[in-house]
Amino acid sequence: LKKQAAVIEIIKYVAYFAQEALFKHFEAEENQILVYLLPDDKHRKRVMKEHTEIRTLIQQLISSEPKDSAGLMRLAEVLEAHIRYEEREFFPYLESTLAADELEIIGKEIDHLHVPYIENYPHEFWAN
Repeated sequence: LKKQAAVIEIIKYVAYFAQEALFKHFEAEENQILVYLLPDDKHRKRVMKEHTEIRTLIQQLISSEPKDSAGLMRLAEVLEAHIRYEEREFFPYLESTLAADELEIIGKEIDHLHVPYIENYPHEFWAN
């Protein structure tokens, strides 16, 4: 937005990136990390709630008319807050709560299943 990219172009990219990387990242966290926490664990519940909220915001952004920057700004705020929460609270919580062997298993599963995202979106509107 700061570079005056068209809102519709940014939304198209959000949809693309969500399918190619973000949702896969959420699924990995949900299936390879959260399963080590009890269903009623407050951190597990928060991560799941935030993943659901982000998925919903992206769907609303894609399907809403007219396309404007308000939805993009809201998504950016929520996504940034989620990332900060995971970095500052959730991951340290996992390190202090899970046993060393569980953390090792998680690390090996992630190493084995993780496919790094390589940016290849055809229109690099952000580079202008």
